[in-house]
Amino acid sequence: MVKNARWVLPEGVEEILPDEAQQLELLRRTILDDLAERGFLLVMPPVMDFVDSLLTGTGEELDTQTYKFMDQHTQRMLGIRADITPQVARIDAHYLDDSQVNRLCYAGTVLRTQPARMGEQRELLQIGAEVFGDAEVAADVDVIDAMLAALNHASSPAVTLSLGHVGVYRALLKDQSIPFSLELELRDVLLRRSRPDLDLLGEQIDIKPFIELLNLAGDQTVIDKASLAFKHISGVEQAMEELSEVVARLREQATTSLHIDLADVTGYRYHTGLMYTAYVNGRGRSVAQGGRYDRIGQEFGRARAATGFSADLKTLVKLKHLAAS
Repeated sequence: MVKNARWVLPEGVEEILPDEAQQLELLRRTILDDLAERGFLLVMPPVMDFVDSLLTGTGEELDTQTYKFMDQHTQRMLGIRADITPQVARIDAHYLDDSQVNRLCYAGTVLRTQPARMGEQRELLQIGAEVFGDAEVAADVDVIDAMLAALNHASSPAVTLSLGHVGVYRALLKDQSIPFSLELELRDVLLRRSRPDLDLLGEQIDIKPFIELLNLAGDQTVIDKASLAFKHISGVEQAMEELSEVVARLREQATTSLHIDLADVTGYRYHTGLMYTAYVNGRGRSVAQGGRYDRIGQEFGRARAATGFSADLKTLVKLKHLAAS
């Protein structure tokens, strides 16, 4: 391939040809129509925004994934959004009525500096839904139900829903007053699930609770095991009560396979409670994800209860081919 040919695209960026473009648009419309029937109102945040808005609050974790450049008009830093959720939180906090629950949905392009994995895309077509102003478990279940419906519209293979709760990990950190610098190192070790590296931290912290945490993955019995193992640690009981209620409600209305993973600390500084991730047979990576992030609107002037999910439409379209194979 001629590297400087004018038809060559940047790595991780692709053109969508007619057949797939038609499938993408049909699926986008189908999912948005379904969300509208569920009471979600469509919003359209801009692709370009001020960096301090894009990275406000929980959006700070997106710092290294955001393309930045100087605005010649205002001399302020602009960015291309790497996630739409912080923008939707701003809409709720700044423009909408705070005396009621706001249910918002969206679909649009996001651009990231690095792909999630080698060979994957940096330009995604993100679709999702958010509920603001409702702290009840029912709101989380409602969003999960909408996420599973989106996967169903994509004709996905059998779905496994992995559930977690960052309240457990945060309670363990607080119990030992672990400093932020060490907290980041511990998080990295847990994400890699590396027992040898965890042992190396034994001179600085009590690693026994975190060894226990690594083993807390499996079926619904994990909830009882966590309650027993950490019964002396403040905050764990409440987290397990919330998780148990979500599992009970999902068992009533869905046949989706459930998996509990309390060692999943992905985005724990982003989320504030329940987390949910969807996987399908034949694909190792998640196909949709979400969770509770109650502090996201704080720096926009309104800290509201919030929960939501997002997915990449390109990935969802590929699920149809996966289901057919």
